[in-house]
Parts: sequence; C-alpha cells; structure tokens
Amino acid sequence: MDLLTYISDMSRRAALAEACGTSPEYLWQIARRWRGKRPSPELAATIERESERLGPERVPKEPLIFGPSVKSGRQAVGVLVDSRMSKRALRSRLGLASDIHLAKILKLPVDQVAAWPEEQGVPALPQVLQLLGVQEQTAADAAPIDPDAERVIQVQVA
Repeated sequence: MDLLTYISDMSRRAALAEACGTSPEYLWQIARRWRGKRPSPELAATIERESERLGPERVPKEPLIFGPSVKSGRQAVGVLVDSRMSKRALRSRLGLASDIHLAKILKLPVDQVAAWPEEQGVPALPQVLQLLGVQEQTAADAAPIDPDAERVIQVQVA
C-alpha cells in the first residue's frame, strides 16, 4: 500500500504521525511529494515499521525514498515523463533552475534549448531520450545474433 492511500484515513494519519514522531501535515507533504519533499531513509524505515505495526498493511520504504518502482524501461519513462511534458515540467522534474543547466546536461547549445516553447512538449532528440532513459532499438537489438551463422553450411542431399 502506498503512503497516500494509507494516510487517507485521518485517524490512521494521526496515529502514524505520532508513532513516527512527525506531524500529520508532513506525512501528507511527503506522500504527495509536495515541493519535492521526501522522507529521510530513517523516517521511511520508521514509516514502514510503524505502518506494519498499526495495520492494516505495510507501507514499503523504497518507493518513499526512490519513487515508484518500475518493471521495464518503457514504464520507467512513463513514470519520469509524460509524452506531453513541457520544458518547464522537465526542468522541474530534474531539479534544474534554468535553460542553461538543462542545455549543459543535454550537451546542446543554450540557444537551441532556450528556443523550445516553455509549455509545449520537449522534442524527441536523442539527448533528451537518453536523459529520460529511452534507448532506441536498432536492428541489431531486434534480432539475436547467431555466432555460428558463418560456420554453418547447407547440405544438399541427392
């Protein structure tokens, strides 16, 4: 169960906050990632332990610290970026203050990044896709390579 679902009941939120030595408001802030708030590893471990003790379910600590877990690269990108993510949202997601910082990370000219509209989707450039964890699938990746392909000969039977 995630923290936001767990604390949706106000009595559980108050009980968990008291058990963890924090306020119910702070629990809400870290559950919503309000202004980028995340718990310390110690608080996340305490939340996991106390939620299991209080019941009905345990709140795992890893998603609190590292964000939601993902199974595949495509799902990871879905968590990190929406296809409609704007340049401003991307900068915010990466914790960058300006286009200069974004350009430096993407290894692109500053004027090129500055020319992107603030509220439109970011272009699907290889640098952007690489930053977001998307890898282009090449023909070599699509088909497995047979190391014995050159050694195998055809035999004709009469």
